[in-house]
Amino acid sequence: MLKTKVILKQVVLLSLGVFLSCTSCSNNNEPPAATVATDCDFNTLTVTSTESYAFNTPFDAQFSQSSRWNSNAEITVVNEKGELTATDNSSILEAWKLFRKQMPYNKSWEVAVDVNIPLYWNSNGGNQAQVGFGVFAGKPVASGQSSKVYECNMAAINGGMRFVQAQLVANRLGEDPIDVQFKELAQSKESARLKIQFCSSNKTLSLFIDNTIVGKGQAINANGIDNWSLTDNDVIDVGIMGFAENTTISSNKPTLDNFEYKIY
Repeated sequence: MLKTKVILKQVVLLSLGVFLSCTSCSNNNEPPAATVATDCDFNTLTVTSTESYAFNTPFDAQFSQSSRWNSNAEITVVNEKGELTATDNSSILEAWKLFRKQMPYNKSWEVAVDVNIPLYWNSNGGNQAQVGFGVFAGKPVASGQSSKVYECNMAAINGGMRFVQAQLVANRLGEDPIDVQFKELAQSKESARLKIQFCSSNKTLSLFIDNTIVGKGQAINANGIDNWSLTDNDVIDVGIMGFAENTTISSNKPTLDNFEYKIY
């Protein structure tokens, strides 16, 4: 399991299994404007393929359970939204769902989803309780045991800090992330659109929240801190993920809506 510990404003942040001391995290309530850290200007590219899913048709036709990692939470469709459910307060419960279509390595693309985490999503678990919802990209492996992943989520500590993060993980089967991009959000912020962009010219993955970049693009070729060793004939898995830590989620559940991909 992964868990990130970020120490900020005397708050200890526990998220998804990795221990990280963050001494330079932004104290701004919203991510500041930043230049796009890729060679791609997506505003000038032509969309060649796109599709959206509003959680209004059978979920199983769009997403499948990931065999890559254990999954103890669940994502189900209720009232045309994807809901995150956790039925016990074990340390960490997670849900990972693979989208039925993989993205190309030799073209630029993006995947996006609307995330909503209610301000009062739950009350049990005290200040150790935490939830998160978002999107991910990962290297596919036939065995299903690939552990290279770019995991992006909006998360909230119960009654406390809200934040968005992108974690580049070289070995999710037991090791810490090798890079974490992190921004604190306003405590009143319930909804955001998260987007992963892949720039094919320099093979970088970047996270955006409401069209503002979080951190910088991370290369996944030999120029990056982790080489996924892909070729132009390869593809990349994408999907949705959520987690619940030290809490159940039985009401006021986090939701997803309007999942979309674009290939340029």
